[in-house]
Amino acid sequence: MTSLAFLSPSGSEPALLASPLARALDGVDPSLVADLSLDGKVELRGDLGLVEVGSGEELVRLSARRGLLLTADPAGAIERVRAAGVRGYDASGLLAGFAVRGEQVVRRLTDLDLDALPAAGPFAHVAAIVLRDDGDRFRVYVPQELGHDVVHAVLDAYEGL
Repeated sequence: MTSLAFLSPSGSEPALLASPLARALDGVDPSLVADLSLDGKVELRGDLGLVEVGSGEELVRLSARRGLLLTADPAGAIERVRAAGVRGYDASGLLAGFAVRGEQVVRRLTDLDLDALPAAGPFAHVAAIVLRDDGDRFRVYVPQELGHDVVHAVLDAYEGL
């Protein structure tokens, strides 16, 4: 046995999937905080130079031998990276993700250098992977069991502005 396919959300019926952030984001304007939890995420271990990034995918390099591949097809990506000699694990159910707008809000929640993103480090006192999109939009990935609380910290930071 090389994988436990039943643990992968990508192998589930889409109607059965639920975001760990659904309650926290209920009624929140998605232009401020948008739920990305159901997007595909693959944790990579090994020589990241061997990974071919497909169309619509994004490789986030966390170190020379550790990365996160954001993809619409985690199962296909895992098969592809394993064939190239890199270990790949579906982290879609492991990590909750959200997009947040506003550099001032993000600066209140992390001491990471926002000009040096992507980076892994503390966000609202939780280990996170933080990426910067265009201008003042950021994507944050945290352990799914802590995502609800982190989103509440983000919403509290908005209230303080």
